[in-house]
Amino acid sequence: MCSFCFPVIDAAAKEDPRLHGLVNAYRRCGHKVANINPIARTSAAAHVQDLDLQTHGLTPTEAISGSNVENIVENLKAAYCGPLGLEFMHMEKDRRSWFADRYESLINEGRPSVEKRKKIAEILLRSQAFDNFLAAKFSTVKRYGGEGAESMMAFFYELFSQAPKTGVTDIVVGMPHRGRLNLLAELFQFPPVRIFQKMKGMPEVPAGIKGSGDVLSHLSTSVDLPGYGGPLHATLLPNPSHLEGVSPVAVGKARARLQSLDPVTYATASWNGRFPALAVQIHGDASFAAQGVIMETVAMSRLPAFTVGGSVHLVVNNQIGFTTPSNYGRSSTYVSDIMKMIDAPVIHVNGDDPEAVALATQLAMEYRQRFGDDVLLDMLCFRRWGHNEMDDPTFTNPLMYDAIHARDSVPNEYAKRLQEEGSLDASEKQRVIADYMAFLGDQFKLIDTYTPPVRTKERLHTKCCFGEASLYCVAGFFSF
Repeated sequence: MCSFCFPVIDAAAKEDPRLHGLVNAYRRCGHKVANINPIARTSAAAHVQDLDLQTHGLTPTEAISGSNVENIVENLKAAYCGPLGLEFMHMEKDRRSWFADRYESLINEGRPSVEKRKKIAEILLRSQAFDNFLAAKFSTVKRYGGEGAESMMAFFYELFSQAPKTGVTDIVVGMPHRGRLNLLAELFQFPPVRIFQKMKGMPEVPAGIKGSGDVLSHLSTSVDLPGYGGPLHATLLPNPSHLEGVSPVAVGKARARLQSLDPVTYATASWNGRFPALAVQIHGDASFAAQGVIMETVAMSRLPAFTVGGSVHLVVNNQIGFTTPSNYGRSSTYVSDIMKMIDAPVIHVNGDDPEAVALATQLAMEYRQRFGDDVLLDMLCFRRWGHNEMDDPTFTNPLMYDAIHARDSVPNEYAKRLQEEGSLDASEKQRVIADYMAFLGDQFKLIDTYTPPVRTKERLHTKCCFGEASLYCVAGFFSF
């Protein structure tokens, strides 16, 4: 993003109070002019007076501690007005200082390694290939694909990568339908054949077992994930059709897991500085701003009997709710403004930049582990099709979809960027796509023969024992 050394800027700011004011102005207001919207039809705020040099009594050619003011401004713009826009200056001083220092140090470290860039590109390209495969094989099925929001995969990859480094061993994810199948197939190691069977209308409940299934976009799993540098178990919870209803469930399950990993008194929040279980709440933009269960869950997040040491939130902000544009769906400037009731930091990020999404995720994970509190990523992206693949959004939102249809996909744009800089060969891109399409083709051939694993009788017996115990009534107690 930028190569300037922020410690140099800080040193100059300490010497000159005018520069100190300018630096804090960018930390406070940079998000207002940041390039965070990939389909913006209008530019961000054209002018923010707090960012003017004149406001702080500075001139571009002035030198402070050997640093040119104009160069300092260029680097402040690169950090705070680029693909990342941060809101953190409303927090208490210790958190505010940590957030600025840590973010700026991550900026100083520069871009990810070439190996990591290629891994991110591979994950995004595979997600796109998955959607293309489903569109070809199941053209009339509502799959709620991840097209336009593929950088969500970079979020989860970085989240899983950071977990062992920060002491997290268990992750509980609550998320809605958008991109859910992509996540299951790519990063949760869910066999694609099971998704294909569901799409074909085959039962997910094994023969001989009484029960009913759920809709395609509510598939769930719980799995150990190797390859991230330490033990990691991830659970993707079943999703209720009522939007955001899964958020308090994710928090509750994370709370139970925390208590089993690090037992504490239920009514206290003394986790002894350990937060080995993490609740990850994925939201849609329209539902996050509108559903009362979100306000309730956030409002209770710091209460001793409810806290989980903070959740990491990701708003997959495709800037539309079914057919309602954001300016008709909420009164606040940002969908994330709800989080200000608990003074949580918010990181707005352009979904066209997977590397920025990864950096934001690392910052969020480190903040949560340091302070045991909520943090939110607002990933502005778009929805390639309508609410589902059967809808035509050009009737209800023609201008938005003119912009969407005029542009290439996020994976293709990122792969092109890597190709232009020499980090990725065109042949490598094609190999990733071809190999994954071949894998999906092999999985497709198994539809009529694959048998899902059956839960053991021991687990079923345990559940029955718990069920019977929950209904037991002690002698002498009468219910009416």
